[in-house]
Amino acid sequence: MRIAYFEPLSRAWDRTRVLLWQPFDLANWLLLAFIAWVAGLTTDTGSAIAWQDHEGTMSRNPVRDLDQAFDQFAAGAVWIPLVLLAIMVGIAVAVLLLWVTSRFKFIYLDGVVSGRAEVVEPWKRREVLGNSLFLWRLCFGAACVLGALLVMLVFFAPAAGFSINDALAGLSVAAGILGTLGLVVFGITMGYIGLFTESFVVPIMYRYDMKVLDAWQALMPWLRARPFHFVVYGLFVLMLFTVFAVFYSIFCLLTCCMAAIPYLGTVLLLPVWVTYRLLSLEFLAQFHPDFDLFTPLPEEDEGAGIPE
Repeated sequence: MRIAYFEPLSRAWDRTRVLLWQPFDLANWLLLAFIAWVAGLTTDTGSAIAWQDHEGTMSRNPVRDLDQAFDQFAAGAVWIPLVLLAIMVGIAVAVLLLWVTSRFKFIYLDGVVSGRAEVVEPWKRREVLGNSLFLWRLCFGAACVLGALLVMLVFFAPAAGFSINDALAGLSVAAGILGTLGLVVFGITMGYIGLFTESFVVPIMYRYDMKVLDAWQALMPWLRARPFHFVVYGLFVLMLFTVFAVFYSIFCLLTCCMAAIPYLGTVLLLPVWVTYRLLSLEFLAQFHPDFDLFTPLPEEDEGAGIPE
């Protein structure tokens, strides 16, 4: 089996040209751009107290310092309820956006596969899949935060403690380096999981009408059999986004930064985003014909069985 990278990109571009320009429909373009914009919405200091007097020396009056600390805490405590409220509102908004965008990822996928930009009908039809993806993304996001905090706690906290003793400065540096490497490895791993979820798991869910864990289970045999090709796919996507970043910067300058305006930028660059969405579909179809979202499943396989 030959696995290509530029050929799926070429086929994705050909499908994009047919979808957007043959024939050209401005209303369909604008609605599909809105769907793509919403689907990508989530793809996304404390103050220190100086214990010094006016001369810069360490205070020698612990009672006075304690009174000052209590006064500062009392003054700041007034804002604590507002800060907690703002944090809770921020979390609620983030969770709501995660839920909405999880639904819209299937609406967007439905639009590029069917060639019809619709919202209401696929919103209802893909409710179960959207909710399953939302729960997965919520747990995955929490795991990313907790994992990063754990790495920092294991490596950077001891490094801070070591730095107190000059004799152990070497251990502090080593712990910091290991912690940085740990964060890099963790970040790359989580990045690949996120990329594979959107690029392959979501299409498999859409294709076979299955929940996210079942779709991951369907993808895993292919990941184990051909890990090299999937790793290279991630590097290929990184290369494309690097090229796009250069193109986007130039395009923003030429359009007086209009491309940076939310939604309007998606309208102007819709062919790019549609091509990228189609790229993973064309790449996945190389592994088995039943992964091709543009051909109907055989009747005997409808709703059952997946290629292994």
